Amino acid sequence: QAFPSPNPSITTMAALHPRSVLLLLPLLLSLRHASAALPQRILRRLPPSRPCGAHAIASKKRAVLGGLMSSAVFASVLGPRAAHAAKRRDPVNRPDLLPKSGEMTRLIDVTGMLSKSQEKLVNEMLVTLEKDTGLKLRVLCQTYPETPGLAIQDYWNVDADTVVLVADPELTGNLLNFNVGDNIDLKVPRNFWGRVSGKFGAKVFWEKEGPDSAVVNAISSIDSCVRASEMGVRGACAPGTIKARDSAEDSRFGMLLR
Repeated sequence: QAFPSPNPSITTMAALHPRSVLLLLPLLLSLRHASAALPQRILRRLPPSRPCGAHAIASKKRAVLGGLMSSAVFASVLGPRAAHAAKRRDPVNRPDLLPKSGEMTRLIDVTGMLSKSQEKLVNEMLVTLEKDTGLKLRVLCQTYPETPGLAIQDYWNVDADTVVLVADPELTGNLLNFNVGDNIDLKVPRNFWGRVSGKFGAKVFWEKEGPDSAVVNAISSIDSCVRASEMGVRGACAPGTIKARDSAEDSRFGMLLR
């Protein structure tokens, strides 16, 4: 039985010297087996395939949302939305920790992180922001396991136009954790949320200024970024625009005192 040769010169040499076939046969067989095994060897060395493009983004967001709902926290959105992963926790589903009033509130403060005056003004900001821009910003202040957990998904109807800010000092080392809906990427740069979290959620900030100040400043920065983006202001959400509010200069936050 003749075997195809990967090298034409070997075939020519075998034809000119028939006795050399016996000498070349082991070489031809080894070449044939090596060429057949080569693709499998290469495939074994390749890393596992990963989703790319839009599929990768969708997969990551599903993982983030799943992590929140099963752990009662959102994975932090830092850098490329993954600098700090939330620790795995047992699922929590406590609708009894949801507000008792019949009307839906955009702010849920389970642990009393904000003062009453802060809660009132933050709620007003969230309502106005949603009315003016369509962005649904929701804020949950908690300390795990004291959290509504799974119950907030239906309560807030979390969808592609929703940003949920979870403020919890115990879970990831960063106070501020975001889950960002798919449609928000069209309005706000993806790395904006990481910069806000890195600025105001860092322990060095909120331990000095207070977690309430971190939450208020984060909401203020989001408000400014989204409104400026709606107006087409270039660089509206750039790093230099994320600054701590001075209550003496900003009347909207002048009353936000502990």
